[in-house]
Amino acid sequence: MESGSEDQPRLTSAERGKLRSLAQTLDPKVFVGKAGVNAGIAHLLEEAFRNADLVKVRFTAERETMDKQAQELAQLTESEVIGSVGRTATFFKLGADAE
Repeated sequence: MESGSEDQPRLTSAERGKLRSLAQTLDPKVFVGKAGVNAGIAHLLEEAFRNADLVKVRFTAERETMDKQAQELAQLTESEVIGSVGRTATFFKLGADAE
């Protein structure tokens, strides 16, 4: 799962590990249903990033489809997927709560 934008440098594996450990206690804030990723879902994730740099997203799709949807959502929001477990992916956007 690779993503990132020109404004946001790639995270090191140590940074990703630290963020994954912080994310363990978080609850999903955005839910992606059968319709999949669209502009509305991207907007919801952007809204969640206004309150936190680290946001969990729950998907209803099967794992293979979920991975593709997570990457698409990361591109739409200029964020990075830092990990996933089951049908939940964790997204990070540097400095998102400062905007």
